[in-house]
Amino acid sequence: MQLPMDDLDRLILQTLQQDGRTPFAHIARQAGVSETTVRIRYRALVEAGVVRTVGIVDPYALGFQAPAIIGVTVAPGQIDEVARRIAELPEVSYLVMTLGAFDLVMEVFCRDLSHLTDFLLRQIHLIPGVRSTQTLMIARSYKLSYRWSPLTEPEMEVSVLPEK
Repeated sequence: MQLPMDDLDRLILQTLQQDGRTPFAHIARQAGVSETTVRIRYRALVEAGVVRTVGIVDPYALGFQAPAIIGVTVAPGQIDEVARRIAELPEVSYLVMTLGAFDLVMEVFCRDLSHLTDFLLRQIHLIPGVRSTQTLMIARSYKLSYRWSPLTEPEMEVSVLPEK
């Protein structure tokens, strides 16, 4: 279901991406609407699956020192089943189907090289339909962001709605 969005919805999304703990009262003051209006709009965005609020944990701080990007080649007709099985694994933080050299690309966080090796050999390679993998160890992250502009047009900037 695609939810029609207006400037208030985009302001809510943009504000919460900057700080997910921003009080609805603050957003309401910015927008010139009631806190109840913001609360109702936020609930509609959640119910439509447009937004969800989660805590983002730094895997390095928890001792996961072997992050990797893994490309997976899958046998024809088995991509959905392979993806379902991979998505169930706790090491996998990101999984997408691609239209390129790999059928699936995933990001994983493992404790160390031994854990990563075990993950590949004893889990991924044993999934029926997995033909091959290519692992790219992440040496350094330059950008990790879950933030992107919910604006519909690049030149449009929504920071404050006009006063009512």
